[in-house]
Amino acid sequence: MITNRSKKLFAAVCLSAGIAFAPHAIAQDAAPQPQPAPPAAETMEVSDDQLQSFAVAFVEVERLKQEYIQRLQEAASETEQQELQAEAGEKMLQAVEQTEGISANEYNQIIQSAQNDPELAQRLTDAIGEASAPAQ
Repeated sequence: MITNRSKKLFAAVCLSAGIAFAPHAIAQDAAPQPQPAPPAAETMEVSDDQLQSFAVAFVEVERLKQEYIQRLQEAASETEQQELQAEAGEKMLQAVEQTEGISANEYNQIIQSAQNDPELAQRLTDAIGEASAPAQ
């Protein structure tokens, strides 16, 4: 079951990891709010199976992101953009949750760990490259 807390955590981590899309959709008249620094994430051990599951989920999240960037650019109003952002976030969360072998929390933990662990970041890059390569 996908909880509201999971949705918020997933969205927050996606944003902090640079996976956010359509920053132009933020209301232009909103005053910028200072963001607190995220807590330092501890590195975690990521098995090869977790790595492969992460890569599959990441590729799907990226596909959805590209789809919704296009739709956001075509949106007629700010309200429509906000609705599309909410829909995109929900679909991305579902994509992760439906990937066998990984939860949204694990996905987020892996992203956070990779930000502090260059070796893990390289393993992720390699796995994502393999997962996104066309099948032979």
